[in-house]
Amino acid sequence: MNKIVIDRNKETPIYLQLYSQLKRFIENGSLPPGYKLPTIRSMAKELGVNIITVVNAYRLLEENGYVYTRVGSGTYVCEGIQRDRDLIEDIELSEHREIPVKKGTINFASSSLNPELFPVDEFAELINRVLKRDRGYAFEYQDSRGYKPLRESILKFVRLYGIETGVENIQVISGGQQGIDVVSKALINFGDTIVVERPTYSWALASFQSRGADILEVNLNKDGIDIEDLEDKLKKFKPKFIYVMPNFHNPTGILYSDEKKEKLVGLAEKYETYVLEDDFASELSFTETASLPLKAFDKYDRVIYLKSFSKVHMPGLRLGFIIAPEKLVSSFLKAKYVTDLTTSGLMQRAFDLYLRENIWKKHIEEVKGVMRERFEKMKEGLTQLESYFEFDIPKGGFYYWVKLKDNWKAVDFYQKCLERGLLVVPGDMFFGIKKEDNFLRLSFASCDVQEIEKGIEILRQVLSEGQNENETYLPII
Repeated sequence: MNKIVIDRNKETPIYLQLYSQLKRFIENGSLPPGYKLPTIRSMAKELGVNIITVVNAYRLLEENGYVYTRVGSGTYVCEGIQRDRDLIEDIELSEHREIPVKKGTINFASSSLNPELFPVDEFAELINRVLKRDRGYAFEYQDSRGYKPLRESILKFVRLYGIETGVENIQVISGGQQGIDVVSKALINFGDTIVVERPTYSWALASFQSRGADILEVNLNKDGIDIEDLEDKLKKFKPKFIYVMPNFHNPTGILYSDEKKEKLVGLAEKYETYVLEDDFASELSFTETASLPLKAFDKYDRVIYLKSFSKVHMPGLRLGFIIAPEKLVSSFLKAKYVTDLTTSGLMQRAFDLYLRENIWKKHIEEVKGVMRERFEKMKEGLTQLESYFEFDIPKGGFYYWVKLKDNWKAVDFYQKCLERGLLVVPGDMFFGIKKEDNFLRLSFASCDVQEIEKGIEILRQVLSEGQNENETYLPII
């Protein structure tokens, strides 16, 4: 077995260090299916740790489906770990339209708007104007911080949402995922602790883990993160930052209360850490009350505000920005520079006009109208299936987060839906440590009303037919 290294100087509990390393060995194949782990006593003796430490690590592996225990025999690595990981990777890629989905499949997985909703004509005109005005200069490398007129337009844009900052704090990035990666490169060292919501965005988890971070999860309540649990973890582990999506959370659709936003900022100041706020859809509120970003409550310069323009405007645009606390500006600039030097100058110049001339406002209103109609249609359909599901009605965004009843496993449900031409997202992929396998995320971002009706009917058929525990399903995308 690979060598396990325990660092007693780290604040991460030893059982989590042991769990994380064994989990990696299983996932990369170093510990193959059927491999028998050392006995609890021998592992504890070899590492010089308490028996309870090994018990807790093994139990966590079993709870997350990595090992199983035979009474009187030992603990063994489960079969099918790689298959399940491949399946989840396929689903993640399909969410971003990065692998082909069979023609005619109804897509309740994608977070991308239909191409018909993109402001193509308006943007084409802006690009032509930029080319006529700037000619070859439009293709020059820009300042790594971003095209200054665009940063000035962003400054005016964020003031509409209660955020006060300066142009020098704004860092233009090539989409939201790059923003997460830039923050990770700038702040995370191997073994650092990061706190995330439970559940959370799977691609953010992947970015943090790629830097060697130890992940701690904090449960979500209906009005946002569990403040008591969060404070307990802040006291014990002193994380580098807390990653949150306060407005129309992915995958749950939860909207933090203003009170909870204020408390979160206060805790960040009290325990001298930062909060990374990922804002991808705060414009898409279905209520009359504005949903202010967490950054609007930031009295202490503790919130790293990450805003993507891709989800709501045009996914292929790959444009967004970070508002950095004063102490982190230079770190983010260096991380951006080594990532891709600069974001497309032509796109930055065109988007500057898009913001400056308020073209974005018309687009947002059109998208909100369409999304509201789809949101209502999916709510109507899911309400008719309440005997099979538990769910709360979101106040905006793209998603319904539903809990399956009757002992359904989400991956099995996913397979049965896919066989009938419906793509959904099993909730397993949104949990970092202890997986929960009875949740689904259903998106209405890319389906029209008629497709939603058909998708709901497929859900009804699968639920009414039930599940056969003797069947085995393999990924077909």
